[in-house]
Amino acid sequence: MEGLRNSAPGLRSGVLQPHFMSLLGNRIFTRRLILRKLEEEDIPLFSSWSCSQEIYGKFLTPENLDLEEARQRFSEGLLWNDQSRTFLITLRDETPIGTIHYWLRPEKQDTAIMALKILPDFRNHGYGTEVQKFVIIHLFKQIGVAAVDVYTDIDNRAEQRCLTKLGFDLQNALQYEDQHIKRTGLLYHISKEQYRKFPLYQFHYE
Repeated sequence: MEGLRNSAPGLRSGVLQPHFMSLLGNRIFTRRLILRKLEEEDIPLFSSWSCSQEIYGKFLTPENLDLEEARQRFSEGLLWNDQSRTFLITLRDETPIGTIHYWLRPEKQDTAIMALKILPDFRNHGYGTEVQKFVIIHLFKQIGVAAVDVYTDIDNRAEQRCLTKLGFDLQNALQYEDQHIKRTGLLYHISKEQYRKFPLYQFHYE
C-alpha cells in the first residue's frame, strides 16, 4: 500500500496554488482548508471534542476519551498508521473545525470507510463536502483503494445529500451499534470505476 506522498501538484514556482489539492508530507491542502496529521499538542483538543455531544451531533454518540486514553492512542500510533488515519481539519488560518477519520475494512482491505465530524459553527458552509471530496481523491489516487464506504444515520439528510453529490450510491439500510446505542443507518458506496467517471473528480476545483 502506498502512503502519503511528499509531492505537491499545486505548487508552481514554490507558491501554493490555492484552488488545487496538494499533498505536503502529512497534510492535504484544499481551496479553503488544511487536513493534517494530529500532533501531540492537539490531543487535549481531540480529547475534549470526543466528550462533546454538540460536536458529535444527534446522529453520532461521543467516544468520551479522557486525556490519558487519547494520549495513549496517539502514542501507540492508533490515530495514524497504514490501516487508519485521523486528520485534523483546519481553516487556512489554522482554526480547527473538525476531524475526518478513514480506516481500511479488516475483512476487505481494499475498501476504506470514512467518518467526518464538523463543529456546529462551521456546518452548512460546504466544508463537509470539500473535506470528503479530497479525502476520496487521496484514497483512490494515493492509497489505491478499490472502493470507499460511508455509514450515515437514516435521518441524516444533509450527509445523504452530500454523498449523493459526491457520486456515492445507496447500498442498503441496516442496524448498527454506535457506542452501545442501537441505530438504523444507510450504507453508501463508491467504487474506483464510479470515481473515475464522476465529473466532480475530473478537476480539483471546489
